[in-house]
Amino acid sequence: MLELACKEAVFHFNKKSLEDPTVPCWTVKAKGKTYYVDHVSANMPWSTKETPDSAHTKGAIKFKDALLTISDDNCAEFRPLTSIDLARLRAKDKGYTRIMFRQGYRGAISDVIQQHDIGFTPFKHLAGGCGSGFYICDIMDRDDVVMMNLSLPLGVFRVLQENESYYKAYDDPELLASMDADEIDYEEDEDDNP
Repeated sequence: MLELACKEAVFHFNKKSLEDPTVPCWTVKAKGKTYYVDHVSANMPWSTKETPDSAHTKGAIKFKDALLTISDDNCAEFRPLTSIDLARLRAKDKGYTRIMFRQGYRGAISDVIQQHDIGFTPFKHLAGGCGSGFYICDIMDRDDVVMMNLSLPLGVFRVLQENESYYKAYDDPELLASMDADEIDYEEDEDDNP
Protein backbone atom coordinates (compact mmCIF):
# COMPACT_ATOMS: atom_id res chain seq x y z
CA MET A 1 0.00 0.00 0.00
CA LEU A 2 1.18 3.49 -0.85
CA GLU A 3 0.27 6.59 1.17
CA LEU A 4 1.07 10.16 0.15
CA ALA A 5 0.37 13.48 1.83
CA CYS A 6 -0.56 15.83 -1.03
CA LYS A 7 -0.96 19.60 -1.06
CA GLU A 8 -2.62 19.09 -4.44
CA ALA A 9 -3.47 15.98 -6.47
CA VAL A 10 -5.54 15.33 -9.58
CA PHE A 11 -7.05 12.39 -11.41
CA HIS A 12 -8.57 11.95 -14.86
CA PHE A 13 -9.66 9.27 -17.28
CA ASN A 14 -6.81 7.47 -19.07
CA LYS A 15 -7.59 7.50 -22.82
CA LYS A 16 -4.94 4.84 -23.40
CA SER A 17 -7.24 2.32 -21.69
CA LEU A 18 -9.60 2.56 -24.69
CA GLU A 19 -6.85 1.26 -26.97
CA ASP A 20 -5.31 -1.28 -24.61
CA PRO A 21 -7.55 -3.08 -22.07
CA THR A 22 -4.53 -3.96 -19.91
CA VAL A 23 -3.96 -0.27 -19.10
CA PRO A 24 -5.86 0.96 -15.99
CA CYS A 25 -8.72 3.40 -16.57
CA TRP A 26 -7.60 6.21 -14.30
CA THR A 27 -4.52 8.42 -14.00
CA VAL A 28 -3.67 9.94 -10.62
CA LYS A 29 -1.00 12.65 -10.44
CA ALA A 30 0.47 13.56 -7.07
CA LYS A 31 3.81 14.87 -5.80
CA GLY A 32 5.30 14.97 -9.30
CA LYS A 33 4.49 11.35 -10.13
CA THR A 34 1.84 9.61 -12.21
CA TYR A 35 0.03 6.48 -11.00
CA TYR A 36 -2.27 4.36 -13.15
CA VAL A 37 -5.09 2.91 -11.05
CA ASP A 38 -8.18 0.76 -11.61
CA HIS A 39 -10.57 2.66 -9.34
CA VAL A 40 -10.73 6.02 -7.54
CA SER A 41 -12.90 6.96 -4.58
CA ALA A 42 -12.99 10.16 -2.57
CA ASN A 43 -14.30 11.05 0.82
CA MET A 44 -13.60 14.77 0.66
CA PRO A 45 -14.44 17.92 -1.32
CA TRP A 46 -12.96 18.40 -4.79
CA SER A 47 -13.02 20.86 -7.66
CA THR A 48 -12.39 20.64 -11.38
CA LYS A 49 -9.23 21.66 -13.16
CA GLU A 50 -9.72 22.67 -16.78
CA THR A 51 -6.83 22.39 -19.25
CA PRO A 52 -8.32 23.30 -22.66
CA ASP A 53 -4.90 23.77 -24.32
CA SER A 54 -3.62 20.33 -23.32
CA ALA A 55 -3.36 17.72 -26.06
CA HIS A 56 -3.72 14.92 -23.48
CA THR A 57 -6.69 15.79 -21.29
CA LYS A 58 -9.08 18.72 -21.17
CA GLY A 59 -9.92 18.44 -17.49
CA ALA A 60 -9.39 16.63 -14.24
CA ILE A 61 -10.75 16.36 -10.70
CA LYS A 62 -8.54 18.21 -8.20
CA PHE A 63 -8.06 17.67 -4.46
CA LYS A 64 -6.23 19.92 -1.99
CA ASP A 65 -4.63 18.84 1.30
CA ALA A 66 -5.42 15.18 0.71
CA LEU A 67 -4.15 11.84 1.91
CA LEU A 68 -3.84 9.62 -1.17
CA THR A 69 -3.87 5.90 -0.50
CA ILE A 70 -3.30 3.37 -3.27
CA SER A 71 -4.17 -0.13 -2.06
CA ASP A 72 -2.48 -3.38 -3.01
CA ASP A 73 -5.36 -4.08 -5.41
CA ASN A 74 -4.55 -0.80 -7.24
CA CYS A 75 -7.47 1.30 -5.98
CA ALA A 76 -6.89 4.94 -5.05
CA GLU A 77 -8.68 6.74 -2.25
CA PHE A 78 -8.58 10.44 -1.37
CA ARG A 79 -9.48 11.64 2.10
CA PRO A 80 -8.75 14.80 4.10
CA LEU A 81 -5.17 15.00 5.33
CA THR A 82 -4.99 15.33 9.11
CA SER A 83 -2.09 16.46 11.27
CA ILE A 84 -1.94 12.91 12.64
CA ASP A 85 -1.51 11.50 9.11
CA LEU A 86 1.17 14.08 8.40
CA ALA A 87 3.15 13.25 11.57
CA ARG A 88 2.98 9.51 10.83
CA LEU A 89 4.10 9.91 7.22
CA ARG A 90 6.94 12.27 8.16
CA ALA A 91 8.27 9.74 10.70
CA LYS A 92 8.08 7.05 8.03
CA ASP A 93 9.84 9.26 5.46
CA LYS A 94 12.65 9.94 7.93
CA GLY A 95 13.27 6.20 8.29
CA TYR A 96 12.08 5.98 11.89
CA THR A 97 11.32 2.53 13.30
CA ARG A 98 8.48 2.35 15.81
CA ILE A 99 8.97 -0.11 18.66
CA MET A 100 6.85 -1.36 21.55
CA PHE A 101 8.06 -2.85 24.83
CA ARG A 102 6.62 -3.88 28.21
CA GLN A 103 6.85 -1.31 31.00
CA GLY A 104 9.14 -3.66 32.98
CA TYR A 105 11.81 -3.19 30.28
CA ARG A 106 11.77 0.61 30.30
CA GLY A 107 14.97 0.80 32.35
CA ALA A 108 16.85 -1.65 30.11
CA ILE A 109 15.70 0.16 26.96
CA SER A 110 16.65 3.55 28.45
CA ASP A 111 20.10 2.26 29.44
CA VAL A 112 20.86 0.95 25.93
CA ILE A 113 19.59 4.18 24.36
CA GLN A 114 21.87 6.21 26.64
CA GLN A 115 24.93 3.95 26.30
CA HIS A 116 24.83 3.97 22.50
CA ASP A 117 23.59 7.58 22.09
CA ILE A 118 20.51 6.40 20.18
CA GLY A 119 18.06 9.02 18.91
CA PHE A 120 14.46 8.38 19.92
CA THR A 121 11.10 10.09 20.29
CA PRO A 122 9.28 10.37 23.63
CA PHE A 123 7.95 7.18 25.22
CA LYS A 124 4.15 7.00 25.27
CA HIS A 125 2.41 4.69 27.72
CA LEU A 126 -0.39 2.31 26.83
CA ALA A 127 -2.23 0.38 29.56
CA GLY A 128 -2.51 -3.38 29.21
CA GLY A 129 -4.64 -6.00 30.94
CA CYS A 130 -4.17 -7.03 34.59
CA GLY A 131 -2.16 -3.93 35.48
CA SER A 132 0.44 -4.44 32.77
CA GLY A 133 1.51 -1.70 30.42
CA PHE A 134 3.51 -0.97 27.32
CA TYR A 135 5.58 1.87 25.93
CA ILE A 136 5.84 2.93 22.32
CA CYS A 137 8.52 5.15 20.76
CA ASP A 138 10.33 5.74 17.47
CA ILE A 139 14.00 4.91 17.02
CA MET A 140 15.32 7.54 14.62
CA ASP A 141 17.94 5.45 12.82
CA ARG A 142 17.37 1.91 11.51
CA ASP A 143 20.97 0.99 12.30
CA ASP A 144 20.30 1.77 15.97
CA VAL A 145 17.53 -0.85 15.99
CA VAL A 146 20.17 -3.42 15.01
CA MET A 147 22.37 -2.20 17.88
CA MET A 148 19.45 -2.54 20.30
CA ASN A 149 18.80 -6.10 19.09
CA LEU A 150 22.45 -6.96 19.73
CA SER A 151 22.51 -5.27 23.15
CA LEU A 152 19.25 -6.58 24.60
CA PRO A 153 17.92 -10.09 25.21
CA LEU A 154 15.61 -11.47 22.53
CA GLY A 155 11.99 -10.38 22.92
CA VAL A 156 12.57 -7.23 24.99
CA PHE A 157 10.98 -5.09 22.28
CA ARG A 158 9.27 -5.61 18.98
CA VAL A 159 9.04 -3.52 15.83
CA LEU A 160 5.50 -2.34 15.07
CA GLN A 161 4.11 -2.37 11.54
CA GLU A 162 2.17 0.59 10.13
CA ASN A 163 -1.14 -1.27 9.94
CA GLU A 164 -1.18 -2.12 13.66
CA SER A 165 -3.48 -0.14 15.94
CA TYR A 166 -0.61 0.30 18.43
CA TYR A 167 1.47 1.93 15.68
CA LYS A 168 -1.35 4.36 14.85
CA ALA A 169 -2.04 5.10 18.52
CA TYR A 170 1.37 6.73 18.97
CA ASP A 171 0.39 9.62 16.67
CA ASP A 172 -3.27 9.80 17.70
CA PRO A 173 -3.88 10.86 21.33
CA GLU A 174 -7.60 10.04 21.07
CA LEU A 175 -6.89 6.49 19.88
CA LEU A 176 -4.23 6.08 22.58
CA ALA A 177 -6.69 7.27 25.25
CA SER A 178 -9.48 5.03 23.94
CA MET A 179 -7.19 1.99 23.98
CA ASP A 180 -6.27 2.76 27.58
CA ALA A 181 -9.95 3.28 28.45
CA ASP A 182 -10.94 -0.03 26.86
CA GLU A 183 -8.37 -1.86 28.94
CA ILE A 184 -9.43 -0.07 32.13
CA ASP A 185 -13.11 -0.87 31.49
CA TYR A 186 -12.19 -4.52 30.93
CA GLU A 187 -10.31 -4.64 34.22
CA GLU A 188 -13.23 -3.03 36.07
CA ASP A 189 -15.62 -5.60 34.58
CA GLU A 190 -13.37 -8.39 35.83
CA ASP A 191 -13.39 -6.89 39.33
CA ASP A 192 -17.21 -6.67 39.29
CA ASN A 193 -17.51 -10.37 38.36
CA PRO A 194 -15.37 -12.40 40.78
